[in-house]
Amino acid sequence: MRGPTDPDDKVPSTPFPVSPVSNGEWVPLAVTKTQALAAKLIAEEADVQAKRHGMSRAQFLKTAAGTAIAFSVLNRLHGLDAWGDNAMLPVKKVHCEDPEAAREFLDKDQYFIVDVQTHHADTGAFPPSFFCFLRFLQEAGDPSCSDDPSVLGDLNYIREMLIDSETDVAVLSGLPSGVPLGPEKMLQTRDLANQLAASERCVSQAVIDANFDNRTIPAPDASTRLDTLEHQVNMGARAIKTYTYNGNWRLDDETIAYPMYAEAERLGIKLINCHKGLPAIFAPGSEESVRTIDIPKAVADWPKLRFCAYHSGYFQTGNHPEGKDGISEFVEVLEGMPKKHRTRVYAEIGSTFAITLLGDGGVGGMQTGRFIGQLLKTLGSKNILWGTDSIWWGSPQWLIDAFKNLQMPASLLDEGFPQIKKRDKQRIFGKNAAKLYGIKRTQKRCTIPEDALGQMQVAMGGPRANRSLHVYGARSRREFLQLFGWHYG
Repeated sequence: MRGPTDPDDKVPSTPFPVSPVSNGEWVPLAVTKTQALAAKLIAEEADVQAKRHGMSRAQFLKTAAGTAIAFSVLNRLHGLDAWGDNAMLPVKKVHCEDPEAAREFLDKDQYFIVDVQTHHADTGAFPPSFFCFLRFLQEAGDPSCSDDPSVLGDLNYIREMLIDSETDVAVLSGLPSGVPLGPEKMLQTRDLANQLAASERCVSQAVIDANFDNRTIPAPDASTRLDTLEHQVNMGARAIKTYTYNGNWRLDDETIAYPMYAEAERLGIKLINCHKGLPAIFAPGSEESVRTIDIPKAVADWPKLRFCAYHSGYFQTGNHPEGKDGISEFVEVLEGMPKKHRTRVYAEIGSTFAITLLGDGGVGGMQTGRFIGQLLKTLGSKNILWGTDSIWWGSPQWLIDAFKNLQMPASLLDEGFPQIKKRDKQRIFGKNAAKLYGIKRTQKRCTIPEDALGQMQVAMGGPRANRSLHVYGARSRREFLQLFGWHYG
């Protein structure tokens, strides 16, 4: 477990990571000079303001002003205005200096938020040494692995997602191998969260490995085989999450994928979610199997189903087998589909929104605008889903703040990209997912503490006040390889 710290400083230097954080599937690119400079400038400015307010740096970074400073630095370093028509994350000087002014600014719009990509680890299923081996728990420079494994468990997940952020409903995801989170534990966490809240704050989806017999990652059990789908649905799963990189298969494979769709239809499941883009390093050949070129035929052949590309089919620079970076191939695929079919395709933005915001390959700001702008032009706001890939990124509140504040710079409007409107954000944040997952949109829990977790959030000072500022995923290739104890030539 690591916070967003300087290499030689365990005091948090930023309110959120300023370079990409891996969920354990893909290798983050090397930290750029721009990202390193961002961390330095944010820490320096936070120190000045913390001293003015009689706070420690860590205390100040948890305020809305700490987030505003980070947004201001990102704007500057990515060549955008801090405020006005050509800003991406507009913040004024007062927002960086006055925590209350910053809070009022960032909280001026309230949304119903459904995060469709969230994770934690089943710490009860494995010995502590397993998590030491994965290096999930080590502080920077501390080889003792003395931290409590529960930081990756269900209770900390509930705190990070539902108390230390404005997320109203979290959708749990697991991996096809059942490690580090299998279907049964997902259901238990869902039930625990809803019991603690006395309200529906967490839902689950079935994790299915359609190519179980040819899996890439060994499984501890058969909990994700296709023949478990009925049980998972009977236990309340509302969609399928699957991974074509595990065994390298395709969504349009009539032998492997189509039996899963038939079973889904029989059981009343209408949404098929699939990891697309961000090739998995532990799955050789996944650069090909995570492409989105298999979506059109599957959509055409199964008119009662909807398909969602998690991560929006995003490829980091140099990872695509034909050199197509970002979501360029996904956009090409969508544009080549008949409109009546395209309406049943969705894009989930977890990790991709964060990666582009922080500058994949050193290009940030405008990259985020183009990413969201391309999805708006090609799919429309009714077919984009909010996801964060947390808890690996830590509390998702900073991502919520960023998307709330996001606007399309004038320079991108001139290129033909549409402005993102409040109505679009309402759909993306929660309306779309609520419809797909059958979630009832009631009163906004972030303003009216109608359940026990909402009341706890208010009592603790709101979603920002007690954030841990921890980051749980790897932020460099070295960390990633150490994470799994693997060594490549």
